[in-house]
Amino acid sequence: MKKLILLALAAVLATTAAGCSANNPQTADQPSAPTTDSRSVTLSEGVSVKGVQADVTYPLEGLDDTLAMNNLTTVKTYAGQGKVSVTPEGAESFDLFINGTAIDHSEFAGKAFTVDFAALASNEINTIQVTNILPETASVNIKVDYPTVLEGTPEEVGFSSEKLGFIDDLLNKEVEYGFPGGQLVIIKDGKMIKNTAYGFANSYNQDGTRMDNPVPSTTETLYDLASNTKMYATNYALQMLVSEGKVNITDTIQSYFPEFKDQPEAAIQGKNTMTIQNILEHQAGFPADPQYHNDTYDKDDGIENGVNDLYSVEKETTKDMILKTPLQYEPGSKTVYSDVDYMLLGLIVEQVSGMDLDVYVEENIYKPLGLDHIVFNPLQKGFDKDQCAATELNGNSRDGAITFTVNRTETIQGEVHDEKAFYSMNGVSGHAGLFADAQDLARLAQVMLNQGGYGDVKLFSKQTIDQFTKPKFTSQTYGLGWRRMGDHGYSWYFGPQAGASTYGHTGWTGTLSLIDPENDLIVIWLSNKINSPVVDPEVNPNYFYGNHFIGGTLGGVATLAYDALNATSMESTDSLLAQMVANKLTLMETDEGYQNAADEQSLQALMDLLVSRAEKTGSAAVKSQAERLVEKLTDEAAKTALNERLAAVK
Repeated sequence: MKKLILLALAAVLATTAAGCSANNPQTADQPSAPTTDSRSVTLSEGVSVKGVQADVTYPLEGLDDTLAMNNLTTVKTYAGQGKVSVTPEGAESFDLFINGTAIDHSEFAGKAFTVDFAALASNEINTIQVTNILPETASVNIKVDYPTVLEGTPEEVGFSSEKLGFIDDLLNKEVEYGFPGGQLVIIKDGKMIKNTAYGFANSYNQDGTRMDNPVPSTTETLYDLASNTKMYATNYALQMLVSEGKVNITDTIQSYFPEFKDQPEAAIQGKNTMTIQNILEHQAGFPADPQYHNDTYDKDDGIENGVNDLYSVEKETTKDMILKTPLQYEPGSKTVYSDVDYMLLGLIVEQVSGMDLDVYVEENIYKPLGLDHIVFNPLQKGFDKDQCAATELNGNSRDGAITFTVNRTETIQGEVHDEKAFYSMNGVSGHAGLFADAQDLARLAQVMLNQGGYGDVKLFSKQTIDQFTKPKFTSQTYGLGWRRMGDHGYSWYFGPQAGASTYGHTGWTGTLSLIDPENDLIVIWLSNKINSPVVDPEVNPNYFYGNHFIGGTLGGVATLAYDALNATSMESTDSLLAQMVANKLTLMETDEGYQNAADEQSLQALMDLLVSRAEKTGSAAVKSQAERLVEKLTDEAAKTALNERLAAVK
């Protein structure tokens, strides 16, 4: 501690020695010369920020013995943005420094003013110092808002435009060979450096054939987020309520729903003591998927009679069924990822707020942030089908493999795909139902990196974020709801380059959100990979054509995004592409699960891209790798066509 105090004092002394503002004398009769770089800051009269990130009045009430810390405020912002509003309250003079630079505010003596310190700002932590306030009975208030997302270029934040272009080439090539489509947004250091759409809103006819004239996906197309709803609706709502002191994660479920209690005949007890934390950690004891919507499902209701005794297609009834759902293991004894967990958490949000979940998050979170492309039930909120990415081709039937009474039969577009959310919860549930475009979702994710707010809106405290994102005791890959990189346990989706503190979530429809505090990086990849035929309904009704492409793996896109960070050459990417082709060939040769038409199309897309790279670069190494791999193809027509293209490469 003594070492830290000495270092802090040294910093303050060095800063003070650098200079003071013109009207802020070191002594009453010895004014200091201004050292402010006039090119660095812009001052304007009046207060222009609300102070939702910092609202501090100096001198502080009650000093501590560090001495140096009593007049410093640190705020989160990024290079190129930052404002602080300063209000003297009886102060005739005072020194103001931002990141060690003295700010000359002499023209605003005794007046409130705002400093735009964008040119002085740095990524992460910025220090505001207010010292030597005279007279000593006076005070000075400062206000700082949260940063926002600005447009930027890849190179200014350490990304390679060429490598990001490679991602475009890959995804567009996969669309050409059958991948439905998607959106990719990347934000680094508060700058949106990529916002790109691929493919189509609806790619296939119900019989599995490609559409002749599909509607292109745009950067404003809404995608069904599936389980990403858990984070950006339910978790955000809970983090807000916890931050406001309206919910505590140690609260029992019974304190919100008294009817939620152990029954004497129940084989597994634990409802009486189950807490919100148990549910957030997916350790509540619920089954993974009780299928409230399926009248013939007889697995999780605790009564073996060939009928689903938890069946419900009305929200109020479903609530009762959720509360009645038998436990399958003692709460806290193990981890089972369960949709029921978040269905119940969504009901708790509604119980506490007195509002439906969609109304609560839209009115209290999305609209205040200016986000108008993130909603539940988009067809009821002013959007039409072509503005939404379609999902399954034949209702929820998995191309005829699954049947139940209320099943939809048409292609799902603009309605939540998830069965429990659609049939049993009127499209609004804590586990699924949210739609968004990637840019709105990315801005919403930025709130987490901003430590709880965005611009002049504060949603929750940094302490709450820390509480929800730290690893749970039994697993490094789980926080409170959030999935974590931890000990590389989630690298399949985040990529091996992601830092250990990276968190986010995935969605079954083909969505990925990644938030990396170490690199101040956000990657949002939204796809509708299940808007494609089921490969083999009899073998696996839940595995679609779209799953077999790199875009469908989710983690492949994240890996290539990291590859574009701090990279200077395409040589490694071209070599990686060749290895990806080789790996695909090996999988198809050795694993029956990859011996199908979808993987053949995926292979052709990768091979076509590799040959295109040889044509584009003229690289002898890339050409040689392509020639070697083309020879391994079993499709003679494709082999001939690709060899003809390679022969033309000089």
